[in-house]
Amino acid sequence: MSESARPADQRVALCDALEAADPTAPTLCEGWTAHHLAAHVWVRENRTWSIAPALVTGHHERVDERVEEARTQYSYAALIAAIRRGPQGPSPFRLPGMEAAANTLEFFVHCEDVRRGAGVITPRPTDAALENVVWKRLATMGGMFLRGVPVAVWLERDVPPGEPIRIGHGPDIVHLGGRPTELLLYLFGRRSAADVEVTGEPAAVGILERS
Repeated sequence: MSESARPADQRVALCDALEAADPTAPTLCEGWTAHHLAAHVWVRENRTWSIAPALVTGHHERVDERVEEARTQYSYAALIAAIRRGPQGPSPFRLPGMEAAANTLEFFVHCEDVRRGAGVITPRPTDAALENVVWKRLATMGGMFLRGVPVAVWLERDVPPGEPIRIGHGPDIVHLGGRPTELLLYLFGRRSAADVEVTGEPAAVGILERS
């Protein structure tokens, strides 16, 4: 079955991937096991207000403390079950539209963090609706992902084909080609696991990959 753009489907896919993995399995998030990642997702949705000040002030170590607290307090199975149910209590993620706005891309990436961290390299089947949603987000968020990178980057989708997106400026150009979902993984820092074709002058490619 193809992965769709429905946020609920991405939640299910993430939970299924977590259930299929051992809690100590590595993920693409450096230093995090599958249990860490499940705790992160739960804290993000259910302890939003407690971590918001730390996010605003840049004290990410406090967020890591909350994740570690959740990991030690709750079993892996309990966290997965809670993620399946969705956020509880006074969470902003329960507001209308927040699931689609905040979780579709997040859950897709984290599902791949689990799958590909465990060595599964075959991309999940996706439908055109999901690829189109991701492509539109890349058009608006690409500048944030590549903020400060001193090369121009062309994003070129292959499934389904579409007009490329140019991000940034400069005399040097790097082309990133692939499915929008794979380009998303690349720009989210999962470069080694993303099925993306990178072309350009070696020096320009090196600048992009070091940024």
